[in-house]
Formats: sequence, structure tokens, C-alpha cells
Amino acid sequence: MIRRDSMKLRKILTWGLASMLAATSLAGCGNSSSNADAKTPTGQESNAGGQQNTSGDAGSDVTTITYWGWDTNWYEPMIKAFEKDHPNIKIEVTNVAYSDYFTKIQQAIASGSELPTMVQQSCTLIANYKELGVFEDLTQAPYNVDPNKFFDFIKDRAMTEDGKLIGIEQSVSPSAIAYKRDLAKEYFGTDDPNELAKILSTPEDYIKYGKEVQEKSGGKTYLFHSGGAVAEWLYFADSTDLQNGKTLNFTKKMTPVMDLLVQMRDNKVVDTFENGTPQANATYAGDSHIFYPCPNWAITYYIKANDPDGSGNWGLMMPATGGYSHGGCSIGITNTSTDAEKAAAWEFMNWAFLTQDGVDVAKSEVEYYVPTKEFYEDASYASGEDPFFAGQDIGGFLYGEIAGSIQLPTPSIYDQTVIDIRDLLATAIMSDGSMTVEKAIEKGLEECQNRIMDDSIVIE
Repeated sequence: MIRRDSMKLRKILTWGLASMLAATSLAGCGNSSSNADAKTPTGQESNAGGQQNTSGDAGSDVTTITYWGWDTNWYEPMIKAFEKDHPNIKIEVTNVAYSDYFTKIQQAIASGSELPTMVQQSCTLIANYKELGVFEDLTQAPYNVDPNKFFDFIKDRAMTEDGKLIGIEQSVSPSAIAYKRDLAKEYFGTDDPNELAKILSTPEDYIKYGKEVQEKSGGKTYLFHSGGAVAEWLYFADSTDLQNGKTLNFTKKMTPVMDLLVQMRDNKVVDTFENGTPQANATYAGDSHIFYPCPNWAITYYIKANDPDGSGNWGLMMPATGGYSHGGCSIGITNTSTDAEKAAAWEFMNWAFLTQDGVDVAKSEVEYYVPTKEFYEDASYASGEDPFFAGQDIGGFLYGEIAGSIQLPTPSIYDQTVIDIRDLLATAIMSDGSMTVEKAIEKGLEECQNRIMDDSIVIE
């Protein structure tokens, strides 16, 4: 157990995250641009807070609002479609690299600079955003959002302890296990997702059958391609709260993840590719790895992108851990904006997340699916046979069975810090065959001590 004796919590929020975030990469919310502060074609030079001006078109009033974001593949088509049908609103965008984003928000607050009208809130920092006190409560007038409109597992992730909803989730990220059908038939005798889920019904089954696959293939074939990908899955699938009061439950949260990863490494169940690298991505089109932890967004951006000739050879199954959520972010409105700017921002958000027109654009242009339950009542919204997955209804599976099984832990202001440490440990374990679970946890606790500087936090 470790107790820090350095700076106070507010100081780490203001300064500590700046250096930490500079090294992080986005996990699951469209990190499609690395050019910080680049103006996009959707807007001209921004005044950060937004302005109201008069358009020369028929003398009509145009309200200009601002948006800072990193997810270009989402905001560019969404804003383009919105502005086409809402000529009275102009959205000026500043593209900010994900690694710089939260720091930039903090700096604007600290310096008294104007914040954007709309802020993109990463799920791994949502507890930190809640502490800033700069967002509108969307449950109150004039927004009057009912959180029960959204999936149960995600409806309160952006809600403060006193019931204020500071953002609406941009999309949902139900996650499962994808697999290569030809390899599944070769080594398990079936490519049926339900039968495979029965065979691999416990985490221990991955060890048992992974060893058998290695033996049958003469050491050529692994269950998984990357220890980092496995660690992500196991960590996000664990509903244990990272923090209870002033106690950070690092050992309790991380030990099951590292224990199974070490077993997988030692039994050659998982290969040594570094997750997300070109070399790792190339394995999707190969024939040496059967299973891939698979958030819904990975289907488009990893599987189909890296295995374009693999149509019909992919399947999706329930993990032994149950469904899990990997990634996501919410959009909030800053309370420093003018009433006109708030109204315009809400018109965009309402259109994007709560109207058929906006929801259809997100689906057709980005393949993002909103958290609003009512749209799933129409089976054609998310369900349907996918030829790439041999006719499997992966949408019905993800947004039905998987989404219904997800249990999220309570967010902590240290989520991103511990996720960074998780990735560090996964890399160490896969690169050092002598590293034990105990050594990994010890190293992780040391990292927590170095990075978490609030003297009231007890690290266990």
C-alpha cells in the first residue's frame, strides 16, 4: 500500500495531466488526425467562444459556434450535413490532437481564455471533465434530456454524482471477439459463434485450447496476435471500480489482467506483435491468428481496412468475460457560452443524437451508432446480415446481446493514468519472458506512485 505525500489533487489536474497526456494515444474514439489546432474546411478562423453575426444571405441572422475535436471522420460529415439543413448556424472547428486536448481545455480555463461552445469529452477522462465545472447540465431546461433514453450501461457515464449530465455520448462501443472462420473450423471444428462461445466459456479455456492450437500447428498459430490487445480487452471487461473514495484499487483491478496475460505468454497463446502497429495490423489478413478483441469500431477501421479480401471469413462471438465497452466520448456544451450559442449547440446535438436525420448521417457516413435506444426499435437501424461476416447479424448481436451484458465501472480521475500504466506493463510482460505477475504489479505500483501526486490517495 502506497500513500503519496506531494501535491494536492487540484494541482495534478492543472499540471500533472499535461505531461501524461502528451504520450497517450486514443483508444476508441476516432483518432483520425494528428494536426493540432488545424482549421478544417467546415469553418474559418475561430474566436474560440463563438459569435453571432449577420449573414449577407437575405439579411438572416447566423449564429456562429465553435467546436474543438480530434475525430475528423465524425465531425466533418456531421457538420457538413447539419449546416446544409440549418443555414442559420455555422460551426467553426479547431482540430486538436487527442493527446493535447484535455491540457488545452485546462489551459483555457486557467488563463481565462474563451472555451469552445462544444467540447469532446474522452471516456477515459470523463471523471476529470466532471470536475471542471464548465458544462451545462443537459437534464435541465432548455435541454431537458432524459438519460433513460440511452442504453442502461452508458446513460450515466457523463453524469456527476449530484445528477448533472455534462454530455451526450457520441456513439456506443459494444465489444466482442472477432475470429477467422477458416481457422476456427480447422482448430475447433466449427465456425458457429454460439458453439465457439461454449467451447471458450471461461478465461482458463483460452489457455487450454491455445496450447492445443500451438501443438496442432507446430507453433505456427496463436489464438491472439497482441498482448496489448488482450490486456485492453481484459481490463475493459472488468467491472471492478478502480477507485473507492480515497483508495485506488490498482492491485485488485490489474492483477487478473496481468495474471491471464502472463499465462497466455508462457503458453504461447498470444503472439508478440505490438498492438496498433502496421505489423500487428497486417496480421488481420494473415493465417496465424484466430481471435481478435473487437470493439464495434474495429470492424471498419481494423478488420475491413486491413483484410479487404477477407469478406465471408469473419465471425463475431461473445467473449468469456461477457460483453464489454471499449472507447467512446461524449459531447458537452460549455456554460461560458452565450444563450444564443448554447441554443445553437443544442440544435446540433439534438439533431445528431436524437433525430432520425442526424442518426442516419452518423450511420451512413461514419458507421457510428448513437446511444439512443428508440432508434434500435427499428430492426433495420443496426441489424441485418453482413456479407463480410458470412451473413451474421453482427449489428443485432453487438447492440442487443453484447450491449445488454455490459457493466461499466464507476469512472475515476485516474482512469487514463492507470490505462497508460496497463499498456506499459503489457509491453514489459510480452518483451520480458521472465517478468512475473508479482513483478508487473510491483512495477505498476511504482508507476502509480510516480504519477499520482495527491497526498490523500492511498494506492493499494
